This record gives sequence, C-alpha cells and structure tokens, in this order.
Amino acid sequence: MARIDDAQKTLKVLANHSEAILEAHLTRGNRIPETEDNEKLLDTLKHHRLILSIGDEEPQLKKVLAQFLGHITESDRRRWASQHIDKLWEELLDLFEQYRQAKAKVALADQERLEDEIKEILAGLIEDIRISTETFSAYLNSGFSYITDIDLRIDQNRRVIERAQRLLTLFDSFNILELADQAGNDPFLKRLLVKYLPATLEEGRANLAYALNQLRVLLVRLREDQRLNKLVGSFEAYYERNPGFEPSIDHLDLEGCPKVLNNVAPFHVAAAPDIYDPADDSELIELAATARTINAGTTRDDVEVPSVDSVEFDADGEVIEEPEDPVESTVESLIQFILSGDLGDNEIVASDVLANSGLEIDTATWLATVTAEIDSLAVEEYRAIDVLYQSEPDPLYPDNLYIHDLVLREAHGSG
Repeated sequence: MARIDDAQKTLKVLANHSEAILEAHLTRGNRIPETEDNEKLLDTLKHHRLILSIGDEEPQLKKVLAQFLGHITESDRRRWASQHIDKLWEELLDLFEQYRQAKAKVALADQERLEDEIKEILAGLIEDIRISTETFSAYLNSGFSYITDIDLRIDQNRRVIERAQRLLTLFDSFNILELADQAGNDPFLKRLLVKYLPATLEEGRANLAYALNQLRVLLVRLREDQRLNKLVGSFEAYYERNPGFEPSIDHLDLEGCPKVLNNVAPFHVAAAPDIYDPADDSELIELAATARTINAGTTRDDVEVPSVDSVEFDADGEVIEEPEDPVESTVESLIQFILSGDLGDNEIVASDVLANSGLEIDTATWLATVTAEIDSLAVEEYRAIDVLYQSEPDPLYPDNLYIHDLVLREAHGSG
C-alpha cells in the first residue's frame, strides 16, 4: 500500500504543477529556473525525486519524466506541425493494429493486403517529408527575388522560417523508441519503422537545419538591404528638398577660398590594420606617409572630452514577432503634434519629451530617432518644422560638434 500511496502522491504533484512542468519541457529544455516563485515547486519535485541538479546548473527534469512528457505531447506537436502528415500517421497506426490481428489469426491474404497498404501509405509519408524539405531549397535558390518590395520580401522570409521551425518540430515528434515499439519483433515492420523511416527523418532534419540557417542568414542580408534602401531614400529626399544641389567642389577656387574654409581640423581615428594581409603593405605605407599629424603639444590626454552616450543598434538575426515600438509611436506623436499647428510660437525640447515619456532609452538614441523621423518626412512637412541643434565643439577637434539636445518648433510661414 505504501508504494501505491507514493505513486498517487507523485501523480497529484504532477497534476498540481502541470503548467510549470509542461512549460519547462516545451520551452526551457526541461530546465526549471531557481527563482522565488519556483522555490516551493523545486522542493516538492526534489522530494519526489523528479528533478536532478548538478553543481551550479539549473535543476532539470529527470530523463524518465522528460520521456513521459515527450510521449504525451508528441501527437499534438505532430498535428501542429503538419495536419496532412499527422493524418497519414494515424492511418498507419490503424493499419499496424489490423496487421497484428491478421498475423495473429494467420490470415495470410489479409496480411499480404495490409502489408501492401502499409508500404503504400508509408511511401507517401516519406515522400511528403522529402518534398517538404526540398521546398526550402527552392526558396534559398530564388532568394525571394520574385517579390520586388523589400518589406514584403522580409515578411515572406520570416513566414518561411516559421514553417521550417514547425517542420523541425514535426521531425522531433517521431520518437525512435516509439517507432521501435510499434515495430516489435515483426521483420516487415522493423524494416520500415526502424530502418527506412528514421533514415528519411534524419536526412530531412539535416537538410532542414542547413536550410533554416541559410534562411536566417538571408534575413539578416535582407534587413541590411532594407537599411541601405532607407539610406538611399534619405539622399533622394534631400535632393528633392534642395533643387539644384550638386555634391561637388569643382566650381570652387580653392586658392582664393578663405583659409578657414579651405582647412579642417584633424579627426582622430584609431585604426587597426590587418597584419595578416601582406597585400595592404603598400597602401599602409602610402597612408602613413601622407597622413596629417596633429600638434605635438596637444594630445588626447591633455583635454577632457565630454562623454556621449553611444547609439546601440540591434544586429541580432533572431526571428521574433515584435509588438508596436513605443519609441517609434512617441516620436510619431511628437511630429504630428508639431505639424498640427497647435504648438504656436512655443517650442519643444527633445530631452524634456524623453524625460516625461517614461521610455527606457538613452538620450543619444532618442535624438537620432527624432532626427531620422524628421528627415524621412515629405518635403512640405519637412519644411514645416524648424530644428535647432544644441551643441558644443570638441576641445581638441573644434570642427566636430557634440549634439546634446534638439529644439523643435513650427517653421515661420508654414500653413
């Protein structure tokens, strides 16, 4: 009775903490973080010997419990990944049962008929798995070039990555131990379920893992193309706002040009050459010979340069579904308020808006975001906003300015 009581208590523990245990199995790799909220759960699971912990590692579910959870969730994982393949597998399970009954009754005709049906459906299942992986090779070869809009191309790339991840879930749902259990000692079923199907799954998993990695690389490349497109668009907008602008100094008489306009203070650049590439030797020698030197009496150590927060850009290629960006929404609301005409003769300081917005973002990134949003406006809206840059020159390189704030107001004469 004591053994039965212990088993019942353990099952009650699994039922009472099922949500946390399933979350650990499905999303955390069978690991449970050691937090205050999980303290009672961990103590209970340790008491029933359902978790193990080695050294400083996070506690994780024992292998027997993880296998049990994998068994009870694999059908749902398979159905979520592919309804069609799940349907074929359910048909095969039914045929396996009929085949065993026919074999037990020595019904040779029915046994032969069922073998043919099992082989036909299993061949279809294997073919579907191969086709589903080959599809992603076509996406890689095309690079989604059939989609002309860069934003739509990125969206399609994300959707394909999600499909690939669901297909990986499908492959993982086929448990080798379950397949061996279905085959039993029958030579016919063992040949199909222990040899052919696992080999197909392993090949598909390897091809899909490669395709998924390349799709993520492609997504990063597309995002970079999107950034460059926006950069080119900014130049195009500048030309539209400034008719007749020519980026050239050929028309200037540099000999007659004032010295203050014909000279520039040095800009200190800390560079590191590639010492393993001998092809750069001549270029480096020429660069060193012609480089402008700064005054020997003035060095970086002689002046105190004000610290400026750096702008951090996200370079991660991780694919996630992002909610609406609160920073972007706040900037858009700020711009629309100025364009609405309600500001009048007043002015808005960008840093004050940030301080009262509750946004967790550094000042440098905030100012860069506001500036980029204004630069992307249409010509009429761009001319309706005056921007005053509050800045101070660098003590060593006075030609370089540190922008520490923006003052925004309605442009005079804008209606």
